[in-house]
Amino acid sequence: LPLLALSCLKSPNRDFFWTRREEEEERKRRRRRGSMTDVQDDADLTNVQKRARFENNSFSQQRLRTWRPNWRPMCIAQIFYLVAVIFIILGIVILQASNQVVSLSKRYDQICEGQSSCTISLDINDRMEAPIYFYYRLVNFYQNHRSYVQDFDIQQLRGEAQEVDSCTIDEAKTRNGLPVYPCGIIANSFFNDEYSATLIRNGNRTLLSGNNFDGSDIAWESDDDKFLNISNPDNLAEVSRIGTEGNTLPLPTSQEFRVWFRVAGFPRFSKLHRKINDMDFEPGDTLELEIQNNFRVSDFDGEKHVMLSTVTILGGENFFLGSVYVIVGSLCLIYAVLMTVKSCIPSWQRPAGRMKYFSWTGVGPTAG
Repeated sequence: LPLLALSCLKSPNRDFFWTRREEEEERKRRRRRGSMTDVQDDADLTNVQKRARFENNSFSQQRLRTWRPNWRPMCIAQIFYLVAVIFIILGIVILQASNQVVSLSKRYDQICEGQSSCTISLDINDRMEAPIYFYYRLVNFYQNHRSYVQDFDIQQLRGEAQEVDSCTIDEAKTRNGLPVYPCGIIANSFFNDEYSATLIRNGNRTLLSGNNFDGSDIAWESDDDKFLNISNPDNLAEVSRIGTEGNTLPLPTSQEFRVWFRVAGFPRFSKLHRKINDMDFEPGDTLELEIQNNFRVSDFDGEKHVMLSTVTILGGENFFLGSVYVIVGSLCLIYAVLMTVKSCIPSWQRPAGRMKYFSWTGVGPTAG
């Protein structure tokens, strides 16, 4: 990096930088002109105007010593070489980490269509080491709509059950004369499918529960201060917890509700539902899921999926980010090579910083 900086600041052309002697002479000429002007104008200025004038020093008159880099082609090429190396290395690391992630998913809305409950199976083909994350995925569900995102009451989520003024949709605001708790479209569209998981290994069935199907730590810790239950439980009798579809609405402190409340930016998204902390899955295992099919997606041509995934130190699977880093780094490398070739061919070179290529018109520098 120091060599790179020196190569950018170094200038082989004397015309590009003023020498110190020329700079000092120019400062003296400016001071003489300023002093003569001051003498001529001081007689016509009042005391107030004199005090309002900027002092005649290097700082006030913007005569401090300055420098400017000489951006030669090789300097630009070295910067692009550096960016290319960093981006390509980062991209390869991210792609390698994504390759280590094991995931599988299955769509089940078509299997469970018209049924209140159904059972599906996920066949494990690769070893999955704990912790294993269990997600549900929705397709064609737009949580990023402006009206959807803003339809909640923050005071109600913090324990004031009667506060529904910020909610806008009447059906999700009051019911039978009682305030809906929690109100708003986000709460009333809460994903309420329920899952029960059983691991089948060598003919033995093991029901996943407790720490092996844990939902107590799936939300962000930063949401602890945002979502609070009603301080007086007796006040629950003064609110309605029935949603627009007749479903029971979750309490704001529910971990599943906190996850759902963090709205997704795209119509295809996955949300964490459970963690399998102490059990590894081996090839040949089968995960059997019994699903309570409560969330209807046929009204908006949506899809429902379940997904299992492991993670690495960089998170989950993300081939897109790694590919972008590699592509951008490769483009920088190509550009750096072109700049290097241009600097090595004499017929393509042009002396840098030669002011004779410019003429002053009183407005700005223009090509001569």
